Amino acid sequence: MADIIMPANMENFDRLMDFIQVEAENAGFDKKLVNKIRLACEEIIINVINYAYPDKEGDIEIKCNSNKDGSGFFIKIIDWGAPFNPLAKPEPDINAPADEREIGGLGIFLVRKVIDKFDYTREGNSNILTLFKYLS
Repeated sequence: MADIIMPANMENFDRLMDFIQVEAENAGFDKKLVNKIRLACEEIIINVINYAYPDKEGDIEIKCNSNKDGSGFFIKIIDWGAPFNPLAKPEPDINAPADEREIGGLGIFLVRKVIDKFDYTREGNSNILTLFKYLS
């Protein structure tokens, strides 16, 4: 399992995204799927950077691993910030007129559409988001 941990700030954003890209490529994904994985992870990492640590600085950890049979790829995004379960938020009504939609939620909606499995757990003082994408 590949692992990176660093301060959750915009200065480290590109390095975090490059780490995910390299690991997805190493897992065997083509460029199109790597870009989808990057897009989904970008949404989550930006949210962690912007909201997980409102009153202090904190870290973000990313763990990447292919599953045992090689058919897919796991990404765990971990922070030790404010509890937040993105799956508890209802999906936005994308058919409603823009001026009637509630603010927020489109990023998580996008993640749900791009990633095959998406899970959240709170363990102790950590938020753990697990994303899984099948190789094909």
